[in-house]
Amino acid sequence: MGTIKLLIVFAVMMILLWKKKPLAPVVTGASIALAVLYGTDIVGFFKMVWMATKHQDTVELAAILTLIMILERVLRQQGYLDRMLNALTGLFRDRRTVMAIIPGFIGLMPSAGGALFSAPLVEQAVGKAATAEQKSFINFYYRHIWDYFLPIYPGVLLAAKITGIPLVTMILALMPYGILIILMGLPYLYSLKMKEVETSTSTDDSENQSEVNTVGKYSADRAVRSQLIKDVVLSTLPVVVLVGLVLASVNIILAAIIVVTVLIIKHGYTPRKFIALVQEAVVIKTLVILWAIMFFKEVMTATGSLDGLPLLLGKLPIPDFAVVGLISFMVAYLTGQTGFYVGIAFPVIIAASGGSVSLPLAVFIFVTGSAATMLSPMHLCLSLTIDYFKADLSKVLRKLVVFESIIVVVALLMYLIFG
Repeated sequence: MGTIKLLIVFAVMMILLWKKKPLAPVVTGASIALAVLYGTDIVGFFKMVWMATKHQDTVELAAILTLIMILERVLRQQGYLDRMLNALTGLFRDRRTVMAIIPGFIGLMPSAGGALFSAPLVEQAVGKAATAEQKSFINFYYRHIWDYFLPIYPGVLLAAKITGIPLVTMILALMPYGILIILMGLPYLYSLKMKEVETSTSTDDSENQSEVNTVGKYSADRAVRSQLIKDVVLSTLPVVVLVGLVLASVNIILAAIIVVTVLIIKHGYTPRKFIALVQEAVVIKTLVILWAIMFFKEVMTATGSLDGLPLLLGKLPIPDFAVVGLISFMVAYLTGQTGFYVGIAFPVIIAASGGSVSLPLAVFIFVTGSAATMLSPMHLCLSLTIDYFKADLSKVLRKLVVFESIIVVVALLMYLIFG
């Protein structure tokens, strides 16, 4: 019965979000409702509020998002983003290619909410030439093409550790799915018809407004293209350094602090100018959304509302692989975070499977959970992208369902054949 309460609360939350109600109040309200349904007293409730606020994940994610916002503002103010966009549009004739390359490149930086960094660049690349839903889909979809096999993402590392499958083996088994994700998105990407309008970074939301910029024009001249390649390298150098530091096992917060500090010194920001920069860059609403999501996860954990999910699904008259797939999908969908669902779902499934899982089954579980996180409004990148572009969540989800269903079916077929 306890799990049913969770599913009812989540269903109501989904209905409200589909009706375009603000994310933070909806998720916070769902957290309060869940706490009440599970008989939490006032002391226990405020303890959950405090635990969610001070939790290491909350603090680290808030720090990462804040640093990303500051870094993005510095790069914009100093013209890095303009030079990068102009160079990319000069190198690639089709703006749709640029539209996908940007979030794909930013995706190499494994930070929660990283789609918020690429969203302004996607907006600048195509402006009103694409709809809010098209920009949201491309920004979110291509931001996560590396999740399946890039070893700097915690989900892959955690899955290998929990299952006991060698990391290289796990990466090689998951890599085809990452490649499939990239390839599946291309027909949709190049089916988009770009309207012939001037592109700009302006939006209806004053928090997202920035200067109007015209993108560069494609050039086939060898000398010009050589200069454009140089511009791409120099303009992306701060982000490349940041990604390089992370790949070298430097904590992403420390890496971001190093990069931001170097840029602040290089461009001569005074203390007063830096304070003004922070005030302009940091969007409080984004941090509130983060807190609301982390609070909901804390309430689910503290009330034990997820504990009965495997038992409930196990009673369904369906094959074992469908049960473990549903466990992975439901946990991932309810949490919206790869590392979170791997840490919960994999131990449960391994215990139910007698202490170990085969590689095909592990891949199926991972792919199913990853698909669920891509469809979950609890996924921070999806929430931030929808909020930035002011897109219709239901329209974006309808597109995502098609792609994620395909990849889950492929993983299932591979399990049935080789498992």
